[in-house]
Amino acid sequence: MSILRQLLLSVTLAIGVILLGTLALSVNSAREYLSGQLQVQSTDAAVSLALSLSQPANNDPVLQELLVSALYDGGHFSLVRLADPEGKVLIERKSDATPNSVPAWFQKLAPLDTQPASHAVSDGWRQIGEVTLIANDAYAWEALWRSSLKMIALVVGAGVLWAVFAFVLVGWIKNRLLREISDHVRSIGQDTPPEQVEARVPELSGVVQALNQTRERVYASVEEQNAKIESLELELNQDPVTGLPNRKYFVNEFRRALEAPTAAAGQSASRSIAGGHVLVFRQRDLADLNRHMPREFIDQWLRAACQRIQGTLKSFNVATPLLARLNGSDFALLLPGCAAPQAMMVAEQLRADLHASRIPVGEGHLCRWAQAMTDYGPGNQAGPVLARLDFGLMRAESANNDQVVIAGATDMQSPSESGERAWKDAILTALEKNQFELATEPLLAADGRKVRTEAMLMLRTAPDQVAIPATLFIPPAVRLDLVADCDLESVRLGLEWLVAHEGQLAIRVALPSLRGQKFFRQLALLLTEHRGLASRLFLEIDAHGLVECHEQIATLARVASEFGAHIGVRRLAQQFGAVAQLHTLPLSYVKLGGGFVGGMSQSPGSQQLTASVLETARALNIAVYAEDVPDAETRRILSELGISIMRGPGVKPAASAT
Repeated sequence: MSILRQLLLSVTLAIGVILLGTLALSVNSAREYLSGQLQVQSTDAAVSLALSLSQPANNDPVLQELLVSALYDGGHFSLVRLADPEGKVLIERKSDATPNSVPAWFQKLAPLDTQPASHAVSDGWRQIGEVTLIANDAYAWEALWRSSLKMIALVVGAGVLWAVFAFVLVGWIKNRLLREISDHVRSIGQDTPPEQVEARVPELSGVVQALNQTRERVYASVEEQNAKIESLELELNQDPVTGLPNRKYFVNEFRRALEAPTAAAGQSASRSIAGGHVLVFRQRDLADLNRHMPREFIDQWLRAACQRIQGTLKSFNVATPLLARLNGSDFALLLPGCAAPQAMMVAEQLRADLHASRIPVGEGHLCRWAQAMTDYGPGNQAGPVLARLDFGLMRAESANNDQVVIAGATDMQSPSESGERAWKDAILTALEKNQFELATEPLLAADGRKVRTEAMLMLRTAPDQVAIPATLFIPPAVRLDLVADCDLESVRLGLEWLVAHEGQLAIRVALPSLRGQKFFRQLALLLTEHRGLASRLFLEIDAHGLVECHEQIATLARVASEFGAHIGVRRLAQQFGAVAQLHTLPLSYVKLGGGFVGGMSQSPGSQQLTASVLETARALNIAVYAEDVPDAETRRILSELGISIMRGPGVKPAASAT
């Protein structure tokens, strides 16, 4: 007999024993339950009848016979007997009927235990008789027989099902033997690593072992070929120095991004951007660096700079950014699905990373980067977009600074329509939903004393996004004629801040906001509502506005003075026209910047000019601060001139001030 037949026979016998045992246990349990119920029924009825007969009113034999007959006629008892204390039967009703519907063999096989139940009948303390009852088991037999038939039907049905299942199982297992061999053969050549598979049937162990060996040899060969293919792909699509994708790979991925379908309607704003942005940055001094430094050092420096940028990209919620090296000095960053506000945040952070990673080239100079960014959308072609970026890089190199140049789609000088639309949606949404907030920073003197708090307006496009500083969104707000609304929101938030905090607060106001009368009217309304706080509010404007829009600033000063607010000037450079206007306005302070501070350590003329401005300001009771202090020597010169409030790389942090 085969293993399969032995297994099936054993399982069949086990299942048969289990089913028959279950049947026997079920019938026996039912029999015991019914016997107990009959005994309880007899006992309860005997007690009840005895109590009834014990009543003085029921001592009449006629009444006693009526009570016995009434109980017997109910059909639940086969014997109801009343006897006197000596055992003489006074009244008896008895039936010997058996259930005809129940076979006699079944009654012998599963007998019911029906014991008589007796109880004494008393008259006070005197026993006058005894009641004996035997329950009628006909109903119990019928119930037991019906339940047993159901169990037998269930057992038979289970047996039939098992027979059908066993028949199907035999065929399935036979086919399984063939299928096992087929599966092993088909698995040869798959990409997954081979696993040693044991034969499920002993007869197939030799065949399975041979197939395992064959699969291992084939897999090793496939892995070798795949390694060669991957090596060739890396040579074709990867920059060998930085490990980044090369120009060919980037252009292919960019074209694929341009062909991507527009996001479906109904998606959230953060996920429904059609198109994205491309940022290109160029190392302008790479040739000089390679001439003066070892090639290995420059390669390592470029790898470190790229790794830093990749780390920065992980902190931004941008879907699948692609950083690539286009050629020796040019790099590109693809930002699919990235709107203008977020793209500008990424570009600014990348600019900061590149600025921090600069290394010396020549004497007293650091290497320079040029950066340009543009957007793309449905219908654009890769060639024109990359051409805009090349033009933007030319503009960035001509500007000779590390600022990001925005290359437009039309005149190559202004942002495209889609970029402006993204900025407009972000700013209008922020104004409507109160998504603006203030970032505050204390202004400290050299001795650590807090002069006042300075605030910058921040735009948060989403709760999980980094807030965008005003330096990034104010330029597009100016182009969109929304700058006045932004500055008014900044003033409103500043007044709310003054309600909850002590001290003074300085808020920046953009010069384009002063072009219309709407700004002054709304500002007057805000200050009217918080007249008691206006004396602690400082409105700060750019110094070049003292010449370009003197009348508007004068109007601002007049409105501010009416409510007790103050006017400050930031980044006063070597502009004689601006310096000459200091006496015409009620200014509280000026901040020196630009040419005043940058070259002071090497220019005695700058020091004399600064001293002259200080003398003029002090005569007008205008405080003088310094920004962008580059080094300790400049800080020392400014201190000697009497400026104690400074900020910049050359100034020690306030926490270290003693």
